[in-house]
Amino acid sequence: MKIIGYKRSNFRAEDGKEITGYNIYLGYPLSGDDADGMAALQKIYFSDRKLAESEYSPCVGDNVEISYNRFKKPLSIRLISKG
Repeated sequence: MKIIGYKRSNFRAEDGKEITGYNIYLGYPLSGDDADGMAALQKIYFSDRKLAESEYSPCVGDNVEISYNRFKKPLSIRLISKG
């Protein structure tokens, strides 16, 4: 998947703790003779802590792989290639 955008997004958890991180917007290239560009796939939230653990900083154009936990929550993000 390709990062097509990102935006800083902080919020306060139910316990009052502030969570800081990014909404990361992902897409994939359209294919076929009658297609051009990218299709928007999803928006995923990654906290600063998870990004640091993944040793990744969001960059538009990067190709990444997202790993999920058993509850289908994003667990890690891995750079496949720079954009």
